[in-house]
Amino acid sequence: MAYEIVMPQLSDSMNEGKLISWKVKAGDSVKSGDVIAEVESDKAIMEVQTFKDGIVQELKISEGDTAPVGSVIAVIEDNSTATVEKAEVKKPKTEPKPKEIKTVKESIKKEPEISQDIVEKRRDIKIEIEGMASPRAKALAGQYGIDIVTLQKEGRLPKPTHTQDIKEFIYKRYFTPKALKVVRDYELDYDAFALNHKYRYDEVMRYIEDNDIAMPKPLSTMQKAVIDTVTKAQQKPVYHIYDFIDATLLQEYSSEDKSITVWLLKIFAQAMMDIEQFRSRLLKESIQIYPNASISLAMANGEALYMPVFRDINLKSSDEIAKELAYMKQKLKEGRVSADDLRGSTFGISNLGMTGIERFDAMINADDSGIAATGAIKNGKIAVTLTIDHRLINGWQGAVFMQRLKELAKNEDIFKG
Repeated sequence: MAYEIVMPQLSDSMNEGKLISWKVKAGDSVKSGDVIAEVESDKAIMEVQTFKDGIVQELKISEGDTAPVGSVIAVIEDNSTATVEKAEVKKPKTEPKPKEIKTVKESIKKEPEISQDIVEKRRDIKIEIEGMASPRAKALAGQYGIDIVTLQKEGRLPKPTHTQDIKEFIYKRYFTPKALKVVRDYELDYDAFALNHKYRYDEVMRYIEDNDIAMPKPLSTMQKAVIDTVTKAQQKPVYHIYDFIDATLLQEYSSEDKSITVWLLKIFAQAMMDIEQFRSRLLKESIQIYPNASISLAMANGEALYMPVFRDINLKSSDEIAKELAYMKQKLKEGRVSADDLRGSTFGISNLGMTGIERFDAMINADDSGIAATGAIKNGKIAVTLTIDHRLINGWQGAVFMQRLKELAKNEDIFKG
């Protein structure tokens, strides 16, 4: 019996996932709990497991491809069937490869130079074309004087030939490998060129520059997640509170092991415990108040920005917070952040103090009640900008929270814990 593995939903906002890597191949034996793939979505990389023993029958998508949530990505033949058909699964069947359109790279390497008598551009002349091909492919071949029969005999066109095969053939004929890569990157159509000689890289680049053509860059799974998050954040009714907290003790107690960020997490967690609205989330017709302070913290890995969650900070010492922060930095560096690492917060912090930025606004992360943007130390103070969801926290509660932050920043007992 076949067991289907589908693209998992790693978060509430996830619509599709990207397959990072397969850990198995067709024909491999697997046991329940074995990791078969890594999937990326919502700025997290998650391992996908099989929950049945069996043999990998089929991998339905390739590494680097995306697939909708719930779509089948792999098929496992469970052992009840695999045992009966043991002789048939000792070695994965090698299916005869259909004659498909070759990739640009493969075609450039393997295709010999095509003589001009086989391809002659005749856009205004209709030529009756023979060969095993679709009507549209024949029409396009006739427009450009492409002899389908000869090319099929020589193995340069597949049987049957489709329109895309003819287009690929034209691209290979009139562009050098380097030029063709640029044509592909910029999604240019061959009709933009006269097609009276083989175009070089510099000629294609000149055309791009002269016509001010932008190179399209597909959105990554992470970028899609960020767009979705900030779009939802923009729709929230928010207000801002601007003030400063004293940085004297923050500087005095900061060290290589315990950065200012560690102390900010501790101070904000205590303020959240004092004003419960900052531990709340809106769920349909009710406001959920959580017992502990869990904070999402903006952290960068290269140009990618993540918001991992540090849970129950109010219950942890500064040493524990420092170790957890260091561990999360390592996970980011190694690309091991999971979907679970990004869940469970009710408030966020974005600290750009290390960049020298003095003040900025931050957008609320996911379903948090608010976020604090903290800047660089100037004149012994740190500027704090609170962005608050007005549905959860009113102006008076926001002001009380800010005043509590200012008091805690001057309380040396906080820094001794």
